Amino acid sequence: MKEILSTQPYIGARDFYPEEMRIRNYIFDAWKRVCVRYGYEEYDFPILEPLEIFAAKTGEEIVKTQLFSFVDQGGRSLAIRPELTPGTVRMIAQKFNQLQKPIKWFMIGNNWRYERPQMGRGREFYQLEANIFGVNEISADFEIFNLVIDLMKEFGANSTMFELKYSDRKLINALLLDTLKLDDELAVQTRRLMDKRKKLTPEAFIEGCEKLGLTSDQADLINKFMFCEFNELSQIIPQEILSENAGYLNLVNLRKMIDDAKINEYCVFDPGIIRGFDYSDGLVYEVFDKNTKNRRSLFGGERFDKLIEIFGNLELVATGFAMGDWTLLEFLKNWNLLPELGSKTEYFVTVWPGEDTKYLEYSLKIGTLLRNAGKNTDTWLQTSSKLDKQLKYADKKGYKFAIIAGEDEISNKKVTIKNLKTAEQTTVEYNEFLKQLA
Repeated sequence: MKEILSTQPYIGARDFYPEEMRIRNYIFDAWKRVCVRYGYEEYDFPILEPLEIFAAKTGEEIVKTQLFSFVDQGGRSLAIRPELTPGTVRMIAQKFNQLQKPIKWFMIGNNWRYERPQMGRGREFYQLEANIFGVNEISADFEIFNLVIDLMKEFGANSTMFELKYSDRKLINALLLDTLKLDDELAVQTRRLMDKRKKLTPEAFIEGCEKLGLTSDQADLINKFMFCEFNELSQIIPQEILSENAGYLNLVNLRKMIDDAKINEYCVFDPGIIRGFDYSDGLVYEVFDKNTKNRRSLFGGERFDKLIEIFGNLELVATGFAMGDWTLLEFLKNWNLLPELGSKTEYFVTVWPGEDTKYLEYSLKIGTLLRNAGKNTDTWLQTSSKLDKQLKYADKKGYKFAIIAGEDEISNKKVTIKNLKTAEQTTVEYNEFLKQLA
């Protein structure tokens, strides 16, 4: 018996039928529109990268459990990219001396991670990534904040729907290294546990701290830090440490810029924002949905000033973020922000049923005229279909106008135009129709 193959896509991947493609294009077009508005340039690179790029700096969980990797016929270890940042930095390192700095780039790319599919998350996903390279000042991070907010506003979102929570890895180091005096390895392990804190019960977090060898006092201080306000930091980290900490000082300046720009309704300090990437080394932030049905992180970003060092003796500071299409789509649906996205085809040219080829020839000629005039036009190609069937097809497709060219129209050199939304129709001289298209 012949084997029947499954029609389903790979687990966690998606087929994009025309309806889904309209939504995808709507999202991508908005992403591009806002990034170009900010002066960012688009780029791209292959979906396959050397495995060692991700092993060097991408988070441990992604590398060990989520990478799609293989060895090619030449013995090279490759990975399907799980994120865009390392490949972006590789590109810049490749032409480091030729590229004019600062660099403002954006990219929309497809990524893969082997993880359990769930609401708003699959194994295959698209991301918008936007980065600034070569600006050390906090003004670069401030611009990224504005870009993120404007991207969300482009879809109709406001401050009642989302918030941008931020902290700084250097501030976290002030707690773990300078205050608690943890060694580097224990600090890394503790930071990874902190990244999971808000998904854990207080008891589970304390238990995790104990397994790492932290004392109960240390665990309590870490827990207190993760839920404190900005003006409470000095109660946890000594002021003499804070006053010398670059992360804290950057946050002071950033908060003033946020206040001056009056975007503080969107931006909230949250020391519990850690980010799971090993290359994050400064400001870190995540955008959260405020809908009670979907209260989750939508996307995030960070400073990654030292990531380029994996490609040699290079120095180039950087900041940026990546926004995924799955989580954004769930956000838009939950807030009813997704518009009706009908077909972009305006005109549908019918073919009068009959064996005489003049009907088809006349309709094809009209279709060509419409397209030459810049009108998106679909033409019926079968000569035996009843007119009613053709009009039902056009109506279901969401077309705006139908062109009817029957025996009377051809004989008298006329064209009938039917508005498929109102059912009104008018018949005009063929030459008048041409003038309307001009």
